[in-house]
Amino acid sequence: MRTTVLHNGVLVDGRGTDPRPGVDIVVRGDTVREIVASRPADTYGTVDEIVDVAGMLVIPGLINNHTHGTGPVPLFPSGHPGLPYAQVLANLDRHLLEGTTTLLCVDGFVTAEALADTGATHPVHVRYASCNVPSCLAAATIADGSGLTGANRRFTARQAVRAGAVALGEIGAGHTLGGGGASYLHIPAEIERRTGVTITPRQADDVKIAVLGRHISASAYDPAAVEEALAGAGLTGRLSVPEAREIVSGIVLPAFDIALSGFAEAAEQARAAGVPVLVHNAAASMTQVAAIAATDGTLIAGHSNHSSFVAREAVAHAERLKELGAIVDVSTLDTFGARRLTTGPELLYAMFAAGVVDTISTDYAGGHHDPILLAIDRATRAGVLSLPAGVAMATANVADAVPGLAPRRGRVVPGAIADLVVTDPARLHHVRTVMIGGAIVVRDGVRN
Repeated sequence: MRTTVLHNGVLVDGRGTDPRPGVDIVVRGDTVREIVASRPADTYGTVDEIVDVAGMLVIPGLINNHTHGTGPVPLFPSGHPGLPYAQVLANLDRHLLEGTTTLLCVDGFVTAEALADTGATHPVHVRYASCNVPSCLAAATIADGSGLTGANRRFTARQAVRAGAVALGEIGAGHTLGGGGASYLHIPAEIERRTGVTITPRQADDVKIAVLGRHISASAYDPAAVEEALAGAGLTGRLSVPEAREIVSGIVLPAFDIALSGFAEAAEQARAAGVPVLVHNAAASMTQVAAIAATDGTLIAGHSNHSSFVAREAVAHAERLKELGAIVDVSTLDTFGARRLTTGPELLYAMFAAGVVDTISTDYAGGHHDPILLAIDRATRAGVLSLPAGVAMATANVADAVPGLAPRRGRVVPGAIADLVVTDPARLHHVRTVMIGGAIVVRDGVRN
């Protein structure tokens, strides 16, 4: 049985405790066997490898509970055509190099074949959630559904849980509830089809909000704001205000109420199956999210820093959800990088500063998500989050929230599965080494 020692690192073990400098972690097979004060490497006798991690941070492998495009299934809970498998593998590589060793694919319309996949083609530990309850399927069919096969349509959420799905989710989505998916995919595509003009996701979002508001309501229609948004997108003279209203309303509203009805339906099925339900938490769905939080069962309120919220609203909503026993998740989105829909980290920081965050994920952000460790790094530097708390939010807290997702993972303790990440404490997102199940799969920032 192979033995590896990570020698002389600074351990943040995922339990929220203070960093422990000068630590050796002894891994035998796939398991953490010992965590001891560092001693000279030559005192270990016969081991297969000693990895010098002096001055580096050792943390549990990250557990990401909200990803898209990470499995051979339709993309998003709107049933969009799935990505080519080469792109799925590339997405998994990206997560791996960001320090993720376990992830939950919440595209939702999973099949028996996907659940039966052993994951032999990639080292990242992939698990699935299902959104295949009748209302969600109906909403997906209206909003898109172009990637759904007969197998996707027939395979129910109950069947998925029996076959190994560890949660129901994502229930609701930006594509069925007028969120980011509508703004970066469907609205720009339809406007370009009609006018030949390419607009950005933010410009599409401005038009959408002018037509339907942040909470998605036909009564929020503001013709003057629509005219201003069209001018900002370079569409004056190309698209009229009534035409813009017709495009946005036609894309968003048909599936909207049906998608909202899926929240209670999915929560009931999740309770019966004994698994968590992960929901699309945004301004448009906050009433439904709070309603199911008040019932029995485990609710994960996904991306509670959604760009449709304003800070005070998001924090107050999260405080209420926590009072009701829900798990409040925030996502990195594209907060620090592309910023195609987000405007910066202020909302994320407000959530951390208020102490309402339980878990951290990435979501998808149209393929432009930022690394979890980058968000933790920036938040700790901003003084709104401690490093041990941030690591726990990305590891142990997630394992506890979704019990079937990462058994014996998320903490660096004797007896745990040896999923470990070595990174630079000065630049957390510069991951150097990743170990999964005791095997080193990333060295010097490069996948083996």
